[in-house]
Amino acid sequence: MATLVANITLQMTNSIDLVRSTAVRLLVEVENGSRLDGLLDTDPFVDARDRRFLHQLSAGAIKWRDRLDWIINSFSKRPVKSLAPEIRQVLRLGTYQLLWLDRVPERAAVHSSVELAKYLEHSGTGGFVNAILRRVIAEGRNVAYPDVVNNPVAYYATMYSHPRWLVSRWLDRWGAAATEALLQANNEVPPVYVTLADGTADHPLPASFGTVEVEDRPGVFRVTHPEGLFDDPAFLAGWFVQDINASLATRLLAAEPGDQVLDVCAAPGGKSMQLAAVVCSGRVTATDISQQRVQRMRENMLRLQRQQIAVVVEDGERPAAMGPFDRVLADVPCSGTGVLGRHPEARWQKDAEDLRRHSDRQLRILESAFARLRPGGILVYSTCSLEEEENDTVVDAFLARRPDASLEPASVHFPGMAWSARSVQTLPGRDPGDGAYAARIRRLLPGQSRSA
Repeated sequence: MATLVANITLQMTNSIDLVRSTAVRLLVEVENGSRLDGLLDTDPFVDARDRRFLHQLSAGAIKWRDRLDWIINSFSKRPVKSLAPEIRQVLRLGTYQLLWLDRVPERAAVHSSVELAKYLEHSGTGGFVNAILRRVIAEGRNVAYPDVVNNPVAYYATMYSHPRWLVSRWLDRWGAAATEALLQANNEVPPVYVTLADGTADHPLPASFGTVEVEDRPGVFRVTHPEGLFDDPAFLAGWFVQDINASLATRLLAAEPGDQVLDVCAAPGGKSMQLAAVVCSGRVTATDISQQRVQRMRENMLRLQRQQIAVVVEDGERPAAMGPFDRVLADVPCSGTGVLGRHPEARWQKDAEDLRRHSDRQLRILESAFARLRPGGILVYSTCSLEEEENDTVVDAFLARRPDASLEPASVHFPGMAWSARSVQTLPGRDPGDGAYAARIRRLLPGQSRSA
C-alpha cells in the first residue's frame, strides 16, 4: 500500500487531486519518521499556490494530529489508529480542511477525500470516509473534549494537539496560563525575521517585504510579506532569515574585533556569519559533524566572500587539537522543544528519554568546547530547548566539574528583559519568537576564584 501511495503523483487519474494525494504521501512518510522540511524540498510542484497549499495541508494535519484523531474517533466505530496509514491521513486531511480552512469549500474537501480513499483501497472505503466527513460537517465543532478541571493534561494535550508527557511537564514548570499560550504559539505560523549580517540597522531593506524593525533587537526586522524573500538579491547577498531569538547567543558571547572564535555545531552557519561580521580582522572557525552540511556552509561562505570563516568537519564530542580561542559558541544539538512551531513533526517523534540522551551528549560537547577556550575567554552554551535537563542542569553539572569555570549572569548583558536572568530563556507565547536558551561562562585565569 505504501508503494501505491508513493506512486500517486506518477499515476494520476482525472478524479484524484495531485496536491492532496501528495500530502497523503508526505504524511505517511512523516509518520514513519521523516522530516517534513526535507520532503517538501522534493515536492513536484512548480506553481507557487500549489506549493503553499501543500505546505499548509501537510503542516496543519501534523500539528493538529491528535485533535483531528479525537474528532474522527467521535464519529467512527473504527479507531483512527486501526486504519490503514493512508486512509488515516485521508481522514485527517479531510477533517482539517473542513474545520480549519475556511477557504476550502466543503464539497471539495469531501469529494477529494472520498476519491482518494477509493483510489487507495476500494469504493467501500470511499463510503466510509464520506460518512465520517459528513458527520464532521454536521457535528465536528460540537465535539466534547476532556474536562480541563478534572484532567488538565488530557484537555490541553487534546485541544492543542501535543504529546501528554510534554504537556504534563510544561504544566508543572510553567503553569496553566503560560503553557496554554505556549501550546497555542506552537500551532501558529511562525513569523519571518531578517537579521542583518553586522547586527546593525544601517542597511535599508526592500520595502516590498514590509519589514518592521523589532524594538530592543538591533538589526532584527520582522518581515510581514515574506514571499520571494529567499530569491531576492539582497537575501542572496548575505542577509539571514532567522528567528528573532537566534542572535541572542551571539550577542551574549559579545565577540570583539580581532577575536579568534570557535563556533561548534555551526551548521547551517548563520551564527558564524554574524560572528564574522563582528570580528572583522579576526577569524571564525566553524565546525560541524556532517560532511554534507559543512560542504553547504563552505559554498555559502564562498558565495558571500566570508574569507575570515574556516569551515571544518569535526565531531564536537571528540574535536581536533586546535586553539586556544578567545570566544567559543557551543550551540549544541537538542530536543528542539523551543522550535516545535517550525518543525511540527518533532513533537510526535520525541519522548522523555530523548532528553537524557541529549543531555549526556551536550555535557560532553560543552566540556570539549571549554577545553579549547583560553584562560580569561568566554564560552556561550546554547540550545533551542525549553527543558531544564538540557539547559541549566547541563551547565550546573559542568560547573561542578570545572572549578576554573564561572557563570556570568545573562541579565548583565540584557538588563530589564523578562527572559534574561541567570541565563537566557525565551518562551513562545510569553516572548516573541522561538524558545532559546543561552548561558555565558568565563574560563578563569590561573589563581582566580569564582568570587573574584
